[in-house]
Amino acid sequence: MSVRVDIGWLLATLLLSVRVAAATMLAPVFGPSQVPGTVRVLLSLGIAAAIVAALPAVPTSDNPLDSTPHLAVAALSELLIGASLSFGFLAAYAATQVAGRVLDIQMGFGVASVLNPATAGFSPLLGSVFGMAAVATFLALDGHHVLIQALALSARAVPPGARFAVDWDAVLKQSGVMFTFGTALAAPVMLALLLADLAMAVLARSMPSLNVFVLSFSIKIVLGLTGLAASVRLAGPLLSSLFGTTFEYWQRTAGAH
Repeated sequence: MSVRVDIGWLLATLLLSVRVAAATMLAPVFGPSQVPGTVRVLLSLGIAAAIVAALPAVPTSDNPLDSTPHLAVAALSELLIGASLSFGFLAAYAATQVAGRVLDIQMGFGVASVLNPATAGFSPLLGSVFGMAAVATFLALDGHHVLIQALALSARAVPPGARFAVDWDAVLKQSGVMFTFGTALAAPVMLALLLADLAMAVLARSMPSLNVFVLSFSIKIVLGLTGLAASVRLAGPLLSSLFGTTFEYWQRTAGAH
């Protein structure tokens, strides 16, 4: 009994698995350190095989990718495509870290950090809270399904082994998301803490004997946490809009030639 393997299908699946791995494993929600490497490899190969099966055509055995140099260049191109897709999520996730870091410094939490399970590293306190909320929102919006659809679209627009040109305009536009939405997420509490600083400054001038510096820590922490609780309803639409830009970026990048 002999088993015949289509070399073109196998080559396309292996190349596309590099794209899938770069797109999924660089994103904190898909690539936590707790997931074994074997599971990651099987997940990438499974998604790649399913996408290749839906493609109208795959590279054949007489394709120039049969040579080692061309195959290496094709693998690097696939890695670049996957990394460009992953960047869309990373930029959106970074916006939550910008907001958390700014508020941590203003509230006095800047000297402390906790282990963030999404990134497997140490993050600011409020940055970890915002990050977990962002991941939950991303999954609630079926963002993981959108990413798989973007991978399928990119495989149709740029088949495995084809040349790929990075849409730098889309990359730069998505880079600004982390600062725009990061500031928007932190703006209500930032304003409240700024008013508290002004009040503390007036109090320090009118009552020099009062230790305003020590008093301000407790006041700003209570005011900051209260402001965060009050602005929860505003964070939901902002996070939805934040990942909306990510979905648009994926659609634009997936169709880039």
